[in-house]
Amino acid sequence: MADSNFVLGNAQVPSLYPIVYCSDGFCELTGFARAQIMQKGCACKFLFGPDTSDEHVAQIEKALECKAELKLELIFYKKNGSPFWCLLDIVPIKNEKREVVLFLASHKDITHTKMAEMHVGMDYDPEEAEPEEPEPASNAYGRRRSRAVLYQLSGHYKSDKPKTGKLKLNNTLLQGSSAPLPEYKTSALKKSRWVLSHYGVFKTCWDWLILIATFYVAIVVPYNASFVNTDKPSMVSDVVVESLFIVDILFNFRTTFVNKKGEVVSDSKTIAFNYLKSWFVVDLFAAL
Repeated sequence: MADSNFVLGNAQVPSLYPIVYCSDGFCELTGFARAQIMQKGCACKFLFGPDTSDEHVAQIEKALECKAELKLELIFYKKNGSPFWCLLDIVPIKNEKREVVLFLASHKDITHTKMAEMHVGMDYDPEEAEPEEPEPASNAYGRRRSRAVLYQLSGHYKSDKPKTGKLKLNNTLLQGSSAPLPEYKTSALKKSRWVLSHYGVFKTCWDWLILIATFYVAIVVPYNASFVNTDKPSMVSDVVVESLFIVDILFNFRTTFVNKKGEVVSDSKTIAFNYLKSWFVVDLFAAL
């Protein structure tokens, strides 16, 4: 499919709706690397800019909150700061239990279309038209603002070569229609109740606790060894800190991660094997 610029957001994490997958086309369109996009909200606030309408932002937030379908045209900004007109299509995806578990947000660059509309408006001869009532000042201001943005777009925009790629999702997910919302089997996203989400609130708080413990080891322990009476060592706090490091190793064996394809892995065996290959040895030596 030609238009494969999309992201998938987890609809079961309220307010944030983190991105769990983004296509190569979306990265090419926006200029952001996949690592910079993953786990950000699927509202794609990182694409907002000065000319992104507050009304459109409110519509996006409401659609995600109400788990409703939305299609609108708005101005987004690429990583390099250049604006572009985007046709945004948000589609809630349901599982076999009719629960909304994912958001499919597709993005289509329609700058060429908007530029063509602007040129048609500029070629319009008012003398050949029938006389009309004076335009309200608010509408005139909005028209001038839109034209200024389009001129800005004409200076930044460069056409990209159309690229096609393999799309692993069903094509019907990217087609807007009045048909019932599509169902999507989320077996890949299901995880054991004993597996932690690396973007969850608990894991975030735990990481902050480990960071504080690391500062303790780096500052307090050398200070005590140099200046504090060795007859009264801070045994209790040292044991607590070391225990935290040991527990952190156990948690890492049960925490999801993002693989090279940008997919969230929640299989416990795969998580354990990946941790053993990466940070396990370093964490173990640090804890001991």
